[in-house]
Amino acid sequence: MTYLKITQTDAGLAIVLNDEARDLLDARDGAQVSLEISEDGKVFLHGRDMSPEARRTRGRAFIKRYQKTFDALAK
Repeated sequence: MTYLKITQTDAGLAIVLNDEARDLLDARDGAQVSLEISEDGKVFLHGRDMSPEARRTRGRAFIKRYQKTFDALAK
């Protein structure tokens, strides 16, 4: 387990990654990470995988999540 520091900046609060977390997330200036909150309240950080397969997987998950809404709008 690793701990992250939260600090105040001009833009608001920022999370400061230690070296271990930075390497795990492949984080660098301007990069994005995703934050996922599970149903049981656990929080997960993921490095953004922008490969075509990862983008398709995210797209399928989005469609599955909102399928009922899409079906209702299509009527």
